[in-house]
Amino acid sequence: MGKIVISGGDKGGVGKSMASALAADILIAAGQTLLIIEGDAAMPDIALRFSTCAQVETTGVNLNRAGDQEAAITRLGNALENAADQRQDVLINLPAGSADTLDDLAPVIREIADASGFTLRVLYSLGPHRSSTDSLIKSLTQGLLGSVDPAHRTIVFPAFLGSPASFDWLKHPNRPAFIATGGRETVVPALRPDTIRDQVLAAPGTFTALGANKEALTLTERALFKRWLTHSHTAMAAALSD
Repeated sequence: MGKIVISGGDKGGVGKSMASALAADILIAAGQTLLIIEGDAAMPDIALRFSTCAQVETTGVNLNRAGDQEAAITRLGNALENAADQRQDVLINLPAGSADTLDDLAPVIREIADASGFTLRVLYSLGPHRSSTDSLIKSLTQGLLGSVDPAHRTIVFPAFLGSPASFDWLKHPNRPAFIATGGRETVVPALRPDTIRDQVLAAPGTFTALGANKEALTLTERALFKRWLTHSHTAMAAALSD
């Protein structure tokens, strides 16, 4: 059965692009053909990164237009049906501000996924503040996360924003129930120093190939990057496994 992996978060600056790129990297390494759907066609950062990979197809569906949900979901549904016919896995990279489009129509997305033979998974990159927790709770109770099987929803803590112990969600009364019903949490380690992180995010292609690229990174940078990548793949793999 194919996978639809939706990667999003409550706002910009919470490491969503890194989580999306890691998810794509893992899916590509597994050997499956992959459709990457950019939720903001004007900023297709993940699609551009992986567009040169032979087993990757990319497209854009604007999902950040609250006044045109039905048209956006129609285009998304058509892309998912085609991916099912092509036996592709799907990664949907959500833009900031897409909750208004997706949350109201989350049951429709779930119905499309089920009817097309996909398992639906969500990676939710979380910020440390109370406002981020509030957005997460809304998605769990009224939106996209609430439409996904509990074991297929993963909260991603971006370590560059601080230790997970400092995140507001850790002390929220809803968290024990989230964990008890099968919800997952994972921590993506920070890639340091920032100069390496900036080079990695700007470089095209898979992370795995970048780790062997002597022209893109120095020997020391490659060693630090490959160490980070090993830990990051381990952190994300459970969220994507069957």
